[in-house]
Amino acid sequence: MAEKKTVKKVAPKAKVAPKAKATKSKPKKVKEDQSNDMGIVIVDDDIVIDQEKVNEERRAYLEESRSQDAYD
Repeated sequence: MAEKKTVKKVAPKAKVAPKAKATKSKPKKVKEDQSNDMGIVIVDDDIVIDQEKVNEERRAYLEESRSQDAYD
């Protein structure tokens, strides 16, 4: 027997543009005390760095790091 094929007609769906989401904007709070944001920074130009001390601290750090690696 021959099989009958049934074709269903489907109406095309109407395209609906996505609706923009309504966003409620919250009022921004104004800081009453803004004096913390303003400040004076004083830079001392006569900074002397003891290079020998810096190098000694670096060596100590590296030595500690190596001993930790050896322990692991």
